[in-house]
Amino acid sequence: MAGTDPPRNVIYYNSDANQIPLAGIANLSYTDVIIAFLVPKSINDFDLIGKGGAFNDNLQSNIQALQNANKNVLISVGGSTFPSSAWQSYSQNVNGLVNQLLTWVTNHGFDGVDIDYEDDAGFTGTYDGIGFLSALTSGLAQALPAGQNIITHAPQTPYWDPKNERYNNAYTKIWQQVGNQITWINNQFYNNMTYDQDAALKVFWYQNIAAITGPERLLVGAPVASGATAEGYISLDDMIQDVIKPLQSNFGAQFGGMMGWQFSHDQAGDWGNGIGAALDVQPAGQA
Repeated sequence: MAGTDPPRNVIYYNSDANQIPLAGIANLSYTDVIIAFLVPKSINDFDLIGKGGAFNDNLQSNIQALQNANKNVLISVGGSTFPSSAWQSYSQNVNGLVNQLLTWVTNHGFDGVDIDYEDDAGFTGTYDGIGFLSALTSGLAQALPAGQNIITHAPQTPYWDPKNERYNNAYTKIWQQVGNQITWINNQFYNNMTYDQDAALKVFWYQNIAAITGPERLLVGAPVASGATAEGYISLDDMIQDVIKPLQSNFGAQFGGMMGWQFSHDQAGDWGNGIGAALDVQPAGQA
C-alpha cells in the first residue's frame, strides 16, 4: 500500500471510454485510483457485482500495475444507481456487506474500500443511515487486513451543513462517531448548486467542512470536464488559480488535495497531470 499523506490526487475509474487504458494511469500524476462501482446483482439479489469498464479479466493485473507505480487502488461501493432498497437491507445486515467487501478486497488485491453513499432516505427518516454508515466503517476497520485497510467516503456537501434540516447534519455526526477510522473524504463539490457552482463557494464550503474534519483528510471532489456532471465544473486553470491556490495559502501542506470524476473525461491525462503539478505530485519514476 502506498502512502496516504496529503496531498492526494485521486481519480475515479468508471468507464473504459478513454484512449488511455486503466493500467496507463500508472504514467500519470494521480496518487490513487478508485474503481467504480460495486452494486447489487439485481433488485432482488443483493450480492455485489462489479459494474464499470474496469471489471474484466485484466482487473487484477491492472491493479498490480498501478500499485507497482506506487498508487493506491480502492474499490468503490455505491454510486447513484445503487438502489435505496439495497442500502436499507444492508443497514439490517452490516456484517454481510462487510464480508462481501472484504472478499472483493482480498481476492483482487485492492488497498481498501471507498463508500459512495447517495441515499437521501437514510438521512431523512426512512432508516438510520447515520448509524448504518458508522457501523459499516467500524466493521471494515476491524475486518480489512493490514496494508489493505484504507477507508474513504464520498459524501455531498449538504450532508455537512447544520442549517440544512433535510439531511440532519448527517456526515458531521458520522465523523464524530467514526472519523478516526476514515482515511480521507472524497467530498463531492458538484451537483449541489448553492454549495459549489463556482470557485468561491467550493473554497467556502471546503473551509467549513475542514473545520470539522481537518484539512489533511478532506479532498475537493470536482468534475474533470463540463460533461462529467450536471453542475459544478470549472476549468482546470480556474480550479488551480481559484480553488487550489487559496486553499494551499490557507492550509499549507495540510491541504488534503483533489478528487476527480471521472477518468473517461481526462482523455489525454491533462487534468491529472495539471492537478498533480499544482499539488507537486509527480508521475511514477519522476522526481
